Amino acid sequence: MPTPTGPVGEPGYPRTCPSCATTVWSNPIPVAVVLQPVLKGDRTGLLVVRRGIEPRRGLLALVGGFVEDHETVQEGGAREMREETNVIVASERLRPFGFTSTDPRPNRVLLFLAGDPLHGGQLGAFAANSETLERGLVFGPARLAEVFAFPLHLEAAKRWFAERGAEGPHDYETI
Repeated sequence: MPTPTGPVGEPGYPRTCPSCATTVWSNPIPVAVVLQPVLKGDRTGLLVVRRGIEPRRGLLALVGGFVEDHETVQEGGAREMREETNVIVASERLRPFGFTSTDPRPNRVLLFLAGDPLHGGQLGAFAANSETLERGLVFGPARLAEVFAFPLHLEAAKRWFAERGAEGPHDYETI
């Protein structure tokens, strides 16, 4: 329940728009995050990006971003895949993989999606952009904490590998 001044850290919520009298709340923002398996030889890795923006510029992350108000979470995940990696996936093929709120401030809700495995040759060309310095694959959960930007992405990736019985080093490879 909001306090008279709004949620903790958000003074002034709820507020009323003076021109239309609509009540505005400080709601969390949905973020689509995609765990996209990629087959490379006899191994299966997860597609990741090297962040070109803050926070945590230069570290690895799963593909993801804010869901637009006209999109389903699956459509947002597919759009982020295209924007960040130039990989095209069908939104209807992205399945729920879990969800969580950010911590310590729960102002984002991460909606994890898992895609169908792609063959490395299906990825197409990649060109770095302002958001993504490079794209690559991680092949195992060991030592991912040293290279991953976000703990919640790390937890999802480790769970994905654990569900498949995958062990060993992350063995990052640019693709």
